[in-house]
Amino acid sequence: MERHTKLMIRLSASEKTFLEEIAAEQGLKLATWARRKLLRDGREEAASEDSPLYGANGNGNAKPSLLSLFCGPGGLDEGFRQAGFHTSLATDIDKDCVATFRHNHPDTRVFSAEISTLTPRKLDRIYGGEFAPFGVIGGPPCQSFSVSNVHQKDDDPRHNLPLAYARLLKALNRRRPIAFFLFENVPGLLGPRHRDRYLRFKEEFQLAGFKVYEAALDAKDYGVPQERPRIFIVGINANAFPGAEWLPPRPTGELRTVRDTIAGLPEPVHNARGLDPETFPVHPNHWCLVPKSRKFGNANLKEGQMFGRSFRTLRWDAPSWTVAYGHREVHVHPCGHRRLSIYEAMLLQTFPREYELLGNMTAQVRLVSDAVPPRLGYFVAQSIRMALGLETEAPGAKHQRFRQTHVREPADMFA
Repeated sequence: MERHTKLMIRLSASEKTFLEEIAAEQGLKLATWARRKLLRDGREEAASEDSPLYGANGNGNAKPSLLSLFCGPGGLDEGFRQAGFHTSLATDIDKDCVATFRHNHPDTRVFSAEISTLTPRKLDRIYGGEFAPFGVIGGPPCQSFSVSNVHQKDDDPRHNLPLAYARLLKALNRRRPIAFFLFENVPGLLGPRHRDRYLRFKEEFQLAGFKVYEAALDAKDYGVPQERPRIFIVGINANAFPGAEWLPPRPTGELRTVRDTIAGLPEPVHNARGLDPETFPVHPNHWCLVPKSRKFGNANLKEGQMFGRSFRTLRWDAPSWTVAYGHREVHVHPCGHRRLSIYEAMLLQTFPREYELLGNMTAQVRLVSDAVPPRLGYFVAQSIRMALGLETEAPGAKHQRFRQTHVREPADMFA
């Protein structure tokens, strides 16, 4: 009979209390946290010297280390990972985001916390030592700034999240210089209603010691098969990189369509109780809402038709409308007989096929809607590397590498 080998470690009462606090901050039992910590550290030590998981502020051959705020399911981080960065710490208040990020990025310490409660010292405790990231990335929930939100309120607490972001960045940079930050949000942030708020937290970034740049980018211009305009605000440390200037990435000239991305997939499973995602065809997220509306019958929904926000039927030979679904009103498949599956929406966001979203159907709709397309994140990350003078691969090789990993031809979908 095989016996399990146990590793016994003696701890003082104070040591045990300290470690239990760290584990609790990550939503784990002490034994689970300790096992993951030992395995993670062992793998890091055994890793190749050419590609260590953690960098000392990006020096030498190490991958530049990142702090990810409002990390969501990890789309932006996945893009930065493809560009040679490593997210060391990630945080989000949404438990489904935390679980999904941890599932797909097991070498990142992920925890749940309100950003207003974070301090450099608290980050140190979670990290297990002084945390000095090379960069900070993330964008707060965009609903409070979105022009599609017709019920905006001036006292929405989410309006204060950019200021909390700026203050944490300032505290970290005061202790040890941060090379750059990236802040992503919807174009409505720059609209007249929120202009004063934007100028205020932009000033906070500048006072923290950063040259601030902004650019409006549309994901469809970078090979993402959807129209998704977003604002990217990039800050470069003025003292550490006095001559650096950030230029937004150039459009690739490649237009990807819905047909390029999801044609040929088998029909997904309809949402119901007691389903086992491991039995779903192609992918554990290949399930969709039950098509209850009479609009789905008798070929009533035609390609490109829009009935308000609730019924938008995609066109095969054009990019999707923005993957942003409210009240589970997922866009309608081009054939008009059902809504998209979560997996199809993930592909339109350019998530890798091995990526998985956790949680129930409602949670997965929210996660895929709020994510930054990894492919767009990759090109932004590359532009930041260039601004800071970090080594990058030849554009053609990098571009091809990302395409092979993330944007698959229909024939590859069953591989």
